[in-house]
Amino acid sequence: MKSALAGTGLLVRIAVRTGWRSAAAWVLGLVSLYLLNGVSIAALYDTPEKIAGYSATLGESMVMLNGRVAGLDTLGGVMMNEYAFIASFAIPIMAIALTARSTRREEETGRTELLLSAQTGRLAPVTAAVVVAAGYFLLFGLGIWAATLAIPVDRAGAAFYAASLVATGWVYVAATAVLAQMVAHNRTVWAAGMAVAGLTLVLRGIGDTNESWVSWTSPLGWHGLVRPFGDVSVLPLVVAVVTAGVLSAAALWLTGRRDVGAGLVPARTGSATASRWRESELGVAVHQHLGALAGWTIGVVALMTMYGALMDVVVEAIMSNPTLADFLVESPALVDSLVQMLVVFVGIIGAGFALQTLGGLRGEETSGRLELELAAGRSRWEWLALHTAVVAVGAVVVVTAGSAAFALSTSVALDDPDSMGRIVAAGSWQVPAVLAFVGVSVALFGLVPRLQASGWALFAVSAVVTFMGPTLRLTESQMRLSPFGAVGRAPVGPVDTVGVTVLLALAVALVVAGLVGFRRRDVPRT
Repeated sequence: MKSALAGTGLLVRIAVRTGWRSAAAWVLGLVSLYLLNGVSIAALYDTPEKIAGYSATLGESMVMLNGRVAGLDTLGGVMMNEYAFIASFAIPIMAIALTARSTRREEETGRTELLLSAQTGRLAPVTAAVVVAAGYFLLFGLGIWAATLAIPVDRAGAAFYAASLVATGWVYVAATAVLAQMVAHNRTVWAAGMAVAGLTLVLRGIGDTNESWVSWTSPLGWHGLVRPFGDVSVLPLVVAVVTAGVLSAAALWLTGRRDVGAGLVPARTGSATASRWRESELGVAVHQHLGALAGWTIGVVALMTMYGALMDVVVEAIMSNPTLADFLVESPALVDSLVQMLVVFVGIIGAGFALQTLGGLRGEETSGRLELELAAGRSRWEWLALHTAVVAVGAVVVVTAGSAAFALSTSVALDDPDSMGRIVAAGSWQVPAVLAFVGVSVALFGLVPRLQASGWALFAVSAVVTFMGPTLRLTESQMRLSPFGAVGRAPVGPVDTVGVTVLLALAVALVVAGLVGFRRRDVPRT
């Protein structure tokens, strides 16, 4: 009788060989970003006086997004604070991408069942997936630590910082492995994983802003509570490692208690008959993307409601600091600055929805389902145009819902009803930037479908330029190269009507290029 772990080593080698390119892009991209950010910060804050000025003027204003970072009076603490926003999203998404790829996606294709029919043990696929993903996070941590060698930061603090990033990644890897046993589809793993990531971000934000015990309920909170560049605490690091181990064990236990190809939570079966609406081509497109739209909309509303509800706490904390109060001159200017940063965040979420949802079209093609649909006489142009229109409208819904939730909770928290219209209007100007990403994804799908995922690279660069541009010492014109910067800085500054026009024209041109390319290329195309 074969062991339950038989073939684990072979599956590890297969996972590394087939997935090293995407993993290398994650690791090298995040490490390079940290190094570039660190070098820029070291040059910008090159004296103790400048570091003290950063701590006094900017540290408290970023708690809501970055968490409460200890040691802001040190260069390492400043670097951690500037990198925290990127890490808060990149680490969970990296964990979901690496783990789901080797678990649920392999099962959906049928390859896992073929392996298990040979000499592979029942627990080997999940074990190999967790080991490989955890190994990539270890390489990421080593890369972060190596990057700190080029920057004059505390060496022990740098080691604890890298270790806390690795442990946080391990928790999300193990949690994704558990989700892969619970649900039956890769897209559902992604949706559930993103929901978990959003929940932990909300819990961290509430706990750190109010300096309460709630921070201990989030892996992102544990990362900050290690306090690598302050008074170091090993306990949160231990909690993260133990939690990752427990979740990994739970994933293995659950694997042995379900059928291959199925999830522990039964997939919802549809009706035996379809309405005329569901039979229509538009109805099919709406139904396919409705679940993702609902999930992203609920997530952005919950997240932005929390950020708005905490605005009074953040403003009060900032204005109680005389140095920072003088730096920002007056509260209205402060509120508008925070609003501008957060409505851009809503735009980034909307673009993420568009890229992930349109990326599912490639899955329809590679699975063979698209070929069957087109064989029934459906128009290629109409199929892609309808899916594009549904996703574009969905992206507008995500941005509008997030902006409205943020506007409502902010107006209540600050007791300023007049701010609602201003915030919603500022959020609406992010729509052209989001539609530009719709155009990019559609163009790549129609022209070079195997490169469609590279749209995420543009997304990442745009987010980094938008949020870290000042730290990287980019000029105003350079920051406007990002779609999120091209629309202007409402409500702090005027809307850039030229930038909005260019983005809308570019979105239309890219969609048309994608439609033309899709009509002319082979389906499927590798």
